[in-house]
Amino acid sequence: MRNLELFSTASIDHLMWSQKEYSANLDSPALSIFTDFDHSQPMVIDSSASAVDTADIMVKTHAFMRLVVDKSNRFLGVITQYELSHSKMMKLATKNSGHISDLQVTDMMVPREDLMALDYHQVTTANVSDVVRALQENGLHHMLVIDHELHHIRGLIAASDVARKLNIPIDIQQPPSFIQIFKATR
Repeated sequence: MRNLELFSTASIDHLMWSQKEYSANLDSPALSIFTDFDHSQPMVIDSSASAVDTADIMVKTHAFMRLVVDKSNRFLGVITQYELSHSKMMKLATKNSGHISDLQVTDMMVPREDLMALDYHQVTTANVSDVVRALQENGLHHMLVIDHELHHIRGLIAASDVARKLNIPIDIQQPPSFIQIFKATR
């Protein structure tokens, strides 16, 4: 193991700025805002993990979503901070006559059967505005991308990554619930 030397930044007063002129815009290829699991590891959580511990990990790592996998790394679903809210966990624990500490991530996750995704080959021909529209129309902060030919989750598109790369806020509203629609018509 090497010991790395630390240096003072007292005399350093400039930042390195990329000389690359590329910046994403709404007409850019959708692949420019795509997190490809062929090039970067997906953020996963084991299906046997405690829901409470998972919520803590996600807050500490600033992760809004994780993919849930079993011991063989088979994809089971997704878990988000929304599903892991304290009120949702308390409600489920009460319903099951249990304690919040007994809940596992699989109790709270959205199972893969309930998820929709974009196809990778569709993303290769789309532009950023197509993806933004799909995220907004479906009220999604994350959209999985699947490769039908390989039968894999190929990657992910996150609204927060798109907003950062475009340097603009992207407003994703959840589709209205029945009660919201009912109240609005009164």
